Amino acid sequence: MKSDKAVIIAAGGSGRRFGEQNKLFEMLGNMPVFLHSVKNFLEVCPPENIIISAPPEEKERFIADIDKYLYGKDFKIVPGGSERMISVKNALDILPENIKYVAVHDAARPLAPASLLMECFRKAEEHGGAVAAKPVTDTIKRADSEQFIVETLNRSELWAMETPQVFNLALFREAYENALEAGKIFTDDAGIMEFSGHRVFLVVNPFPNIKITYASDIVLAESFSPPHSTL
Repeated sequence: MKSDKAVIIAAGGSGRRFGEQNKLFEMLGNMPVFLHSVKNFLEVCPPENIIISAPPEEKERFIADIDKYLYGKDFKIVPGGSERMISVKNALDILPENIKYVAVHDAARPLAPASLLMECFRKAEEHGGAVAAKPVTDTIKRADSEQFIVETLNRSELWAMETPQVFNLALFREAYENALEAGKIFTDDAGIMEFSGHRVFLVVNPFPNIKITYASDIVLAESFSPPHSTL
């Protein structure tokens, strides 16, 4: 029976804060950054249900790295847009008809294990949407435009969002259309579901799930060597 689950790997950003080369092509252990989570998620979804949204001008590089490190895996690659939402929408448009639940994951988060994705899928089946997250442990301040503290926020109510983020596909598509029609731009997909009035469950992620942004993050990611790691 065909899997009714799919994963969108959001790789549309160029990552120029990292340097001249796209951060996703930097080597992390034995393969480029973007392929770690892809390889992990093959334990949950077949390759034909994994769609990578990538910058059009770098498509050939993505294909070359896939052929080199995960030879024979038939991933689909769609063009990324100027905004993350466009990149994800392009992938949503080509999902197989049998898909009922879809995950969106940042390609720059190479440490997310298959077990986290599976738990997010399980909770999304119960609640319609579920996202990886961690409770905030630092004291968080809200500041004004001149960097003076305005107030201290109640951290017991604050969570740091991560990916994967998993949703019922029918609800997610509807929410995307609502957000795009309203001209809204969101930095994560849970916000899109919130905009349409859907509740999203928070899945506590006990694993390191760093987002590679700067060169120093590669060193930090390499310092983590949990059992699930592909490094």
